[in-house]
Amino acid sequence: MNNEKFGNFISELRKEKNMTQKELADKLNLTDKAISKWERGLSFPDITLLEPLSQALDITIVELIKAEKMQNGENTEIEEVVNETIKISKNEVYNTKKKSKIIIISLCVLMIIYIIISSLLNIFPRYGEDLKYSQEYIIGQGNIVGEVKIEKFEERGSVYSIGANKYGYAVFKDPDKAFKTLKREYSDAIRLIQREFNLLPLTKATIQLYKTYGRQVTTGTKEEKEAARFVAQFMDIFENSFK
Repeated sequence: MNNEKFGNFISELRKEKNMTQKELADKLNLTDKAISKWERGLSFPDITLLEPLSQALDITIVELIKAEKMQNGENTEIEEVVNETIKISKNEVYNTKKKSKIIIISLCVLMIIYIIISSLLNIFPRYGEDLKYSQEYIIGQGNIVGEVKIEKFEERGSVYSIGANKYGYAVFKDPDKAFKTLKREYSDAIRLIQREFNLLPLTKATIQLYKTYGRQVTTGTKEEKEAARFVAQFMDIFENSFK
């Protein structure tokens, strides 16, 4: 991470708000010397300060770490992952007594966040215009690919209705709505997969992980395992909408 770029970014945002270094420091329960070091690129804030600092400057945590503003709604999935990582880090810090361990945890989590953002900004999946629902999925007709039993999805609710894109692959007619509904209705199964295999939170960037591991769940009740398998089956269809 470029400390100089980060420092300049913090300084510009602070001045835009007509705040002195002392006023910003007071909001964070720090000294103005700490703010001065950040702005001069001599140091970087602790992981637990990223959230209150971003709030004080009216930006997102991702913008803070990237040291640049982004368009509204851009990379919201990454923001979700970062927030979850920071939440986990805070719990670890509060439960850790030795200062040396706190420092190590903070540095490790900062590195994780940096890696996440650096990688996801380059490979984050995006819907393809030519991959949208454009025809009905009827096995054996036209250019339909595979033999997806769409009734098994649709019996769980119309939100899971499946059609096909122009290449004949099965896709959800409203993928965003289907994904949000899945995360709400199958939250327990998603947590089960995440917990057993120590995965990052489910986002559009991690669908391959949940597709793979959802079928391999060994813990939980029979119903929970079946729900986890459905999550994996959902991802089989959901990924067809992305480039």
